Amino acid sequence: MKHYIILILATTFILNACNESKKNESLVEQKNQVPQAQSKSEDLTKYGIADFANNQLGGLKVGDIAPDFKLNNELGQMISLKESLKNGPVVLIFYRADWCPYCTKHLAEFQDKIIDITETGKAKVIAVSPQMPKYSLALSKENGYTFPILYDEDHVVMKDYKVFFRVTQEYNEKIFKVKGDYVQTRNGDTNPYLPVPATYVIGQDQRIKFVHYDPNYKLRANVDDALNAIN
Repeated sequence: MKHYIILILATTFILNACNESKKNESLVEQKNQVPQAQSKSEDLTKYGIADFANNQLGGLKVGDIAPDFKLNNELGQMISLKESLKNGPVVLIFYRADWCPYCTKHLAEFQDKIIDITETGKAKVIAVSPQMPKYSLALSKENGYTFPILYDEDHVVMKDYKVFFRVTQEYNEKIFKVKGDYVQTRNGDTNPYLPVPATYVIGQDQRIKFVHYDPNYKLRANVDDALNAIN
């Protein structure tokens, strides 16, 4: 009888211990779950990034091999990454459009230090945009840019560098109110697509040495940080 009671008590203890363990595991799982309201797609809509299955986001990382590309600049001249790297590093800037004041300010900051970049650092600045060349050409002349702005007409480069997204309808309407055109009209496209503003410094070995990628279009790479990566 005594052994029977001990067996019952032991069994009860083991069952309670198992239940407590499962309860603790459940609490850990709940703690590690991300609330639905904080999901990536829902959060990014405030930056005009639609929840679109074909978005290519996240950016490349330091140490990655930069994908080669060949695109026409605002003058219709073909420029390739590999050819550009023969003379030194490349600072690759993804630029949204002339209607974006954060973009034009950012490009102006690089233009202001273009001598430090091209002569001291022996590097070349290249901007990439889905905007039609005629708009980039006008912007370049107006601001005296001495670097090319390439036309990523088919979004290949934006996708390769993981900065490609579709614009929300709400954000597209805001652009229309400001410029009188929708994003796709300025891009010569059927749907509104833009790049996440990103800056890459690419070494002559084609490896990425510096990355600034942020879906918040108000936050841009610091020119001095890019210069440090070049040097």
